[in-house]
Amino acid sequence: MANCKRLIATLLGIFLFSSAAAAFAQHAPLPKGRVREYYIAAEQVEWDYAPSGLELMHGAELPYPYGLHRRWTKTRYVEYTDGTFSQRKPQPEWLGILGPIIRAEVGDTVVVHFRNLTSGYHSIHVHGLRYDKANEGAVYSNNLPGIAVPPNGNFTYHWFADAGSGPPAGESSRLWLYHGHVNEPEETNAGLIGPVIVTARGRAKADGSPADIDREFVVLFMVFDQLKGDETRPANSEDGLYHAMNGYIFSNLPGLVMNEGERVRWYLAAMGNERDIHAAHWHGKTVRRHGRSEDVIPLVPAETETVTMLADNPGTWMFQCHVDDHLEAGMMATYRIQPAHPRSCPVQFGNANFWAGNPSLRLELKNRTAKPIKKILLESDILVGLDRLNNVQNDWSIPLPLISQQSANIQMTGQIPHPESILGWVIYPQSVVFTDGSQWTPQERGECMRIYWRDKNHQDLRILPPLEMPMQ
Repeated sequence: MANCKRLIATLLGIFLFSSAAAAFAQHAPLPKGRVREYYIAAEQVEWDYAPSGLELMHGAELPYPYGLHRRWTKTRYVEYTDGTFSQRKPQPEWLGILGPIIRAEVGDTVVVHFRNLTSGYHSIHVHGLRYDKANEGAVYSNNLPGIAVPPNGNFTYHWFADAGSGPPAGESSRLWLYHGHVNEPEETNAGLIGPVIVTARGRAKADGSPADIDREFVVLFMVFDQLKGDETRPANSEDGLYHAMNGYIFSNLPGLVMNEGERVRWYLAAMGNERDIHAAHWHGKTVRRHGRSEDVIPLVPAETETVTMLADNPGTWMFQCHVDDHLEAGMMATYRIQPAHPRSCPVQFGNANFWAGNPSLRLELKNRTAKPIKKILLESDILVGLDRLNNVQNDWSIPLPLISQQSANIQMTGQIPHPESILGWVIYPQSVVFTDGSQWTPQERGECMRIYWRDKNHQDLRILPPLEMPMQ
């Protein structure tokens, strides 16, 4: 019996020592890190949940009632370059309605200079970082300056990334959120929400991002209620509810593009109320979550998850919420893995006269292969917006055969109505048949495409939007 008591006492001592050591490790002083400063304003903006006006997954019109009212006044966190708040900092297009990414390595101090450029009272409350009462940014019965910054007011928040702010052992980064907390439900629904990424000590690049990751994406799953509090809305109606990913519906979220072979970190979050129970699902790939492979990640409001994907399956894939009524309401997007070594294209498109004002359209076509081309079928589409693509049902007059390395001027038969509405022409081969009987066909629509923009300085598209109705 005495031996048993000694064993219990020993085990209890080990447990208490381990618990104390863990608590001390979490709150013990860390070596001094960097001070990272941000200049962030709250501003009112006009937000469009579906800028294309289309359901882009299938190239269809937005279903009722989502197409009736796409644009609303929202409030966002916007980053500036310095304390003059005169020049905005660019942010990745895929961040959408989210505020700027605030970064820290464990041991860093984060200083946020906040300016309220709206007509209401707002604050910034951060999750996961360490702060004192003066820097909490949440309303109590007290009246500290940072809890409710008045219109045109300023406040500087000081937060610290301690050991408890960092990722689990063995992982290099994790996600937290920040948001308004004067009236938190109203402010997050308005759009005052953003990401905080904390990297493990010694595993960060100079900008604070994880050194072992090639690319990062942050995606917020949230149903924004634009008719919140409107008692005239019928019960169980979808009116005013926008089932959004970063503030976009029906695949209008842009920019989720990566290269084959990259290690990609996905930071996922949800916010809202009882309808915001989400299930993030990737087609085409699995992700690693705490050492386990998954392709569905459950999320509840204010929860965050951090997962890693090896982008080794080239293609354009669906990314969605797997809750049925959320998917039906447009909580979907696409992500694309660009092939590391794309196939060599059999033809090359050269100079064209699309914008010269001529009634007929001509361009230069070159056979880049070692074999003569017997037959070639080209597809011609027009961009009438960044996310709107129309097919042009016209033929091209092509002198054939086209011998190896030969170039020829080809001409489109027919004329196109309303050329002033066209932002760009998209030309790509649908099939190429050689004189030896072999054939080249694209592995996906748009392979080997060239876009001729009206504005020569226009940034090129990497993914073609779905086709709309053809133009006769």
